[in-house]
Amino acid sequence: MNTLIKFISLLVIVASAACSSDETAFTGSPGGSSGSPTDPAEGGEDPPVDNPEPEVFVDKSLRPPAEFFELVEADMQMVHDTFAGRTKMRDGSTLTCEALTKMYIERIFMYNDNPQPNGGLPISAVLAINPQALEIAKGLDAQYAADGGVADRYLHCMPVLLKDNYDTVDHPSTSASYSMLGHQAGVDAPSVAGLRKAGAVILGKAHQDEFAYFTTGFSGRTVLVTNPYNTQESSAGSSSGSGAALASNFAIGGTGSDTCQSIRHPSSVSGLVGIRPSIGVISRKGIFPLSHIRDTGGPMTRSVRDSALMLTAMASIDPVDDPDTTLFKAEDRPDTYLRFLDRDTHGVKGKKIGVLRQLGTSTTPAGTGEQGALIEQAVTKMREMGAQVYEVFLPSFQNRGGGSTHYDTNRYFFEFVRDGGKSPRKCLSSAFFASNPDVLPNCGTTEGILETLRVGPRTAGLVAVSASGDPGGKPTQAQIDAIALERDYVTKVMNGELDALGDKEAMVLDAQGNVVKVKLDALVLSPGPTGGRTCDFGSTTQMGSIVVPVGFDSQAGTPRGMEIFVRRFDEGTGLGIAFDFEQATLHRRAPDIASSPLYANQTIGEFNSRAQMALMKAQFEAPEDLPVETYVQALRDLTGL
Repeated sequence: MNTLIKFISLLVIVASAACSSDETAFTGSPGGSSGSPTDPAEGGEDPPVDNPEPEVFVDKSLRPPAEFFELVEADMQMVHDTFAGRTKMRDGSTLTCEALTKMYIERIFMYNDNPQPNGGLPISAVLAINPQALEIAKGLDAQYAADGGVADRYLHCMPVLLKDNYDTVDHPSTSASYSMLGHQAGVDAPSVAGLRKAGAVILGKAHQDEFAYFTTGFSGRTVLVTNPYNTQESSAGSSSGSGAALASNFAIGGTGSDTCQSIRHPSSVSGLVGIRPSIGVISRKGIFPLSHIRDTGGPMTRSVRDSALMLTAMASIDPVDDPDTTLFKAEDRPDTYLRFLDRDTHGVKGKKIGVLRQLGTSTTPAGTGEQGALIEQAVTKMREMGAQVYEVFLPSFQNRGGGSTHYDTNRYFFEFVRDGGKSPRKCLSSAFFASNPDVLPNCGTTEGILETLRVGPRTAGLVAVSASGDPGGKPTQAQIDAIALERDYVTKVMNGELDALGDKEAMVLDAQGNVVKVKLDALVLSPGPTGGRTCDFGSTTQMGSIVVPVGFDSQAGTPRGMEIFVRRFDEGTGLGIAFDFEQATLHRRAPDIASSPLYANQTIGEFNSRAQMALMKAQFEAPEDLPVETYVQALRDLTGL
């Protein structure tokens, strides 16, 4: 054990040095709200109404049905239109959920592991296909027949790929680490349970950066997740697989988790809509943590409408395992986020939008280079659409966090075992384990993640750094208060309360360069890859963001996005702006990728086995440091070529 502790301590030192460098109308639910959460600054509540008539909601986000179904770029409306016969199959057949699920599985088989002409590397977005997916689809077909339609299942037969850190009852989650093989949850994460209840098919698990420590698509379980638009370019991360898979049309919906940019950046470079909701909208229970106080899950899709549907399903109140969700009260939660996709009522026209020009010491948060130019063009477009545009400077903003990854991880394992989960792992590190009431009573030598020696070499040092952190490290009250102070600072600026900032500084300029006090609806900034470390803005304040495409970087050949930042729990406002802008510009387009007939006849079991075993022999070297011969052979093993 002494030798092991010395080894781990060495890793800590090395890593510490590295770190420094049928759905047209439905009745709203009784607890739902058709508007944004009450703003205390606005004052008052509507008087009570005796026995109000249930409100009938009309979905104004629907478009005329397409003539024919197309798998590439399909969305929920097209699928439901085809199920109902409003859109036809080209061969005259009837589309079923089972048939649709097979289409996506076959597409994964034929494209995921095929080296792409646009960069020479495979996409490698999908880690595993759920062996139960087709049975789930058959069950949904039976429900459709019994109900005569989708009924209240607004995600009926949405194939969803989950980031590999989401717990699911029917398939293991490994956080893309060999050290977590055999980690099988006893219950779904609440966000996953919400997706299932709404009718989604959990198609499988997407790759990610191992334990979400990086944002480049590397993990111990794959050489590299690449960008399908140019496989020589980064897919970003840590939700790299979800981004690349959704861009490649391997599913209709995907999930990510975001500690700092991990939903937003992959969505930006994959031409996707990604939502990092305010902390408290979605329960974080059942999502393997990195920093609980900054973490949140969220949807990633090809359209604002599908992201709004997924957010509706994933949102919940979880007073036991995520008390922050109780801060977003049931009476303030919308029954459906589709309510905000009314371009006349909630669109860009009349909105007051601030372009973020300074964030702390950074003077480029709105992006640089081609992305900066694309965001400027998007701002110009929104001005043409009727928005009032301002420039916002937040020089006093400071990045904040709290707690320790060591504590958060061990707390996760406590909840996991309590709810019937089975795993060979019980803690982050047995060498540094310390019992407390929030974690399991003990963790044996081989039950620590770090002690398996199966953590990828690129990640092992950071896991060791986390293991050396305080195992009882809950966020302190001082850390919680510091985060609240930053959120209050930003909220006051957005409310036009510049005289109430105390010792903090801020400035808002109108189009003529005059300093003004104005209540802003949203801010816009870069979600990456340019603009500096903008991800801390949402992660520190715990406020919400929606990423929407703004065009393509001509040099990289990959998409770029814009982040729309809103007040806490005001995702509806951001979705309304994003939907109107999306429909006015239609920047999204699919990548040009090539399939291989060599993979057409494989089985789910063969695919999963190949993905799991092909790179075992290379796991003790960092993927980017592998000799070319090892890399090529690993690709041959993975692809079967």
